[in-house]
Amino acid sequence: MVSFRPALSNDYEAIAALHTKSWRQNYRGTFSDHFLDKEVLNDRLSVWKDRLHNPKENQFVQIAEIEDSLVAFVCGYIDQDPKYGTLIDNLHVDSEFIGRRIGEMLMVDAAKYLEEKNKTSMYLWVLTSNIKAIRFYERIGGRPLDTVKDFDIGDREITKTRYHWPDLKSNQGLHNQKKVNEH
Repeated sequence: MVSFRPALSNDYEAIAALHTKSWRQNYRGTFSDHFLDKEVLNDRLSVWKDRLHNPKENQFVQIAEIEDSLVAFVCGYIDQDPKYGTLIDNLHVDSEFIGRRIGEMLMVDAAKYLEEKNKTSMYLWVLTSNIKAIRFYERIGGRPLDTVKDFDIGDREITKTRYHWPDLKSNQGLHNQKKVNEH
């Protein structure tokens, strides 16, 4: 059975390990092999230690566990952009647990959390090379907007697309997931 809870400061190593595993599995060819094999774990440990020990005021991190083991997480920043709303900065599910709707449940929980705070929209960036993630975000109602090139993660230029959920209350993709997850 999957349980959900807010991340604690001592969760940073487990989150960094899952984040590293996910990047190694999904971004081979997008980032260099050297970065993925030698540098990404230290990079993610540094990022997650800072995020969980010195969280920004608008940050939220929710984790999913099965038998006390981390299997997924979502990290967001409320009102990160005045036009697009809350940034979902990370959503990663351990590959061994894909297909169990854990990612969907985390996105639905994020949307519910934002609705409780009277927030109406959220967005994220997805690498254009991550076709599985793109299909997932489109299935749960994300709308592709702008595509840009950037150097903000990894060790190479990346191309990424912004996906937007402009109205969380009426979003059919997320509402359909709510119905599925309530049973």
